Amino acid sequence: MSGIEIECLAAESLGPILERQRQVDGSREIPRFPLDTLLITILEKANEFVPSASGSILLDDPILKREGQGVGEQQLIFVCCFGTSAKAFLGERIKGNKGIAGAVYRTGVSRITNDAYKSHEFAHEFDSRTGHSTQSILCVAIRIGSSICGVIELVNRRGGGGYTEGERELLEIFAQYISSTIQNAVDAKRIAKVVRTDDLSGLSNDRFLHERLPLEVERSLRTRAFLSVIFLDLDRFKEINDAHGHLVGSATLAEFGHLLRAVVGRDEATLVRYGGDEFVVVLPGTDEETAWALAERIRLTTQAHCFLEAPAAGIPTLNLQGIITTSIGICTMIPSRESLVDTDSVISLAMRLLKTADEAMYASKARGKNVVTVAPFLG
Repeated sequence: MSGIEIECLAAESLGPILERQRQVDGSREIPRFPLDTLLITILEKANEFVPSASGSILLDDPILKREGQGVGEQQLIFVCCFGTSAKAFLGERIKGNKGIAGAVYRTGVSRITNDAYKSHEFAHEFDSRTGHSTQSILCVAIRIGSSICGVIELVNRRGGGGYTEGERELLEIFAQYISSTIQNAVDAKRIAKVVRTDDLSGLSNDRFLHERLPLEVERSLRTRAFLSVIFLDLDRFKEINDAHGHLVGSATLAEFGHLLRAVVGRDEATLVRYGGDEFVVVLPGTDEETAWALAERIRLTTQAHCFLEAPAAGIPTLNLQGIITTSIGICTMIPSRESLVDTDSVISLAMRLLKTADEAMYASKARGKNVVTVAPFLG
């Protein structure tokens, strides 16, 4: 160990900065391994091989990159730093065309300068603001695939003399380790998202629901907040398949997934295609009355919606209106009941909540379809 103190953004803060594919994309799920620890280790080892007074890893902002902003509008974020000004720099942003770090980010070409103030690319304002005196800089690009996503830089070589070409090659190797770390984090997030997402509707799948619902039940018990589940089934969906074929049926399900997301419109809600033409909506912090009002909006919107109004993917315009309706069941957990805490596991409570909402949906079917039924959660 080098004994230096390294500051690094927490994994929760690093997550959004790593919203990227190898060409920038991703989800908001935080990596499941300690990414902050990995970056600290890489920067620590880089300093062991090339001893320096300070150093940083800077990554670009993937949101600006995804929006197609030019290099001048890009921002590099200090995500991991060591040295006397590390705490001051951590989380700071600089323009992607500013200073030597910006020059490396812009061109992908490593830079060595052993007399920083004579370099026309050097940004003097950082030294002016912090009282730091920069003498030498070694900076190399970090890439994901063919895309540059940031830089790693070391400042003020210790032990006399300046940085060398051999040390540049060493730092480029450490940059490759950072690249691999980010790629692994991205791949892990992408795989986790794929196995929990329904390909047809774009909503979560039943596997994700059975992971998520117990967590929401546990949180509901801990915070004493309501938790509602809406279980719905598309009425007369079989008629669509029988009359027009399964390709049209699949397109109808996909369109309903978009409709459901638009009607619910809550970031905290979990929307699930449970299987076939069954869907589930999990609503944290939502009481029975509010859940019923939302279920009614879903029912009325579906009833009025014209499915396949425009041709898509080889499917002609069909204008399917007045055929698809929804039978909906609702169950709400009221965590103030002490018996819920003492007599059941979180998983059994979650399954009973889901099952009760499902039974309420079947009660709606028995009532003639296209209605909402509320069932009490018996604790």
